[in-house]
Amino acid sequence: MSTLLFHNADRPTSLHDRDGLTAFLGRRIPRPDMLSETDYAAQSDTARTEYDRSRIVYASGGIVIATPHVTDATRLLTQAFAVNVGRNSGHAGLMLNGDSTVGKTETAKTLMRTVFSQYTRMFPDYQEHGRLPIVYVSVPAASTGKLLMKTFADFLGLPVTGRESMGEIRSRVVQALVAAGTQLIVVDELQNLVGRSVGLGESVDVLKNLHNEVPATFVYAGFGLTNGDLLSGPKGQQLRGRFTILDMERLNLGDITDRKTWTGLIAAFEKKLPLRHQETGTLRELRDYLYLRTSGSIGSLAKLLTGATIELISNPKYTQERLTEEVMDTVKLDQFAEENYKIKRAALSKGSKALRYPMSGLVSA
Repeated sequence: MSTLLFHNADRPTSLHDRDGLTAFLGRRIPRPDMLSETDYAAQSDTARTEYDRSRIVYASGGIVIATPHVTDATRLLTQAFAVNVGRNSGHAGLMLNGDSTVGKTETAKTLMRTVFSQYTRMFPDYQEHGRLPIVYVSVPAASTGKLLMKTFADFLGLPVTGRESMGEIRSRVVQALVAAGTQLIVVDELQNLVGRSVGLGESVDVLKNLHNEVPATFVYAGFGLTNGDLLSGPKGQQLRGRFTILDMERLNLGDITDRKTWTGLIAAFEKKLPLRHQETGTLRELRDYLYLRTSGSIGSLAKLLTGATIELISNPKYTQERLTEEVMDTVKLDQFAEENYKIKRAALSKGSKALRYPMSGLVSA
């Protein structure tokens, strides 16, 4: 249990205020060296606890995988930045659309890290000049235009009084963003703009006005964006016309490209996991099981593998740090994945060949 109690320095910072986001984007969690059995046993109890703690911290927040979604999103964001160079209004942007477990927020984090890394190489002393290259906000439930603007103001550290109108708050937010030279604005949980019909048009107008008044590139993330109310009607169509939409879907093993991608993702994760006894290449043998557990969701796959890794490191009953079905069955995933797994497991018990061999045709991949 002691390996799960962390120093304050290990706690992740918030994404929802400028100081927290800046600290998050500037932090890199290194992968600890894998100690031999002899070196691990020779450590003192304190040193071993610290070592295990560093591996848990890395597994929890340090693993970065270049998934197909990340690759596509990076390419599309680069294109949007290029298009926006000469524009003074109607800036282009990117929408990440998909279910709750496909990794939209993680993809957005990777985009922010990429832009932040490029920006800080060009302007290493940006903080001395009051610059804020990236802003991240999460849309509150049932958001109105005023509440959305207050969320931006909270991130920027701008005090808001109850007497201020939405227009007054927006004016101060725009002024702060322009003065800070903000390059990228990420708006997460965009579907919350349609939590109530009242105020939806106002909220869409607020976002459109931000695009026109702030010389930044916007990334939106949410689920059900393409078939919901937000992008329908005249206002929604105008908003939609400014954005490239990346539909982030679960992998489908009926598609040969997705099957190869799935095997490649498993191999990539396995190389990153900080396990002392995991032999590279052995996780490939569990790809059928991994697909059944996660229903092809990359986000669920990441949670399953990192959760099982932390269980192996922190639970003293495991003397060998190797991923097995037994260990991974201790990790609970999202409701969709768990319910699908129960259904498929029941079908397997009845001898369904279609479910027993979901990866058939990939033997030589």
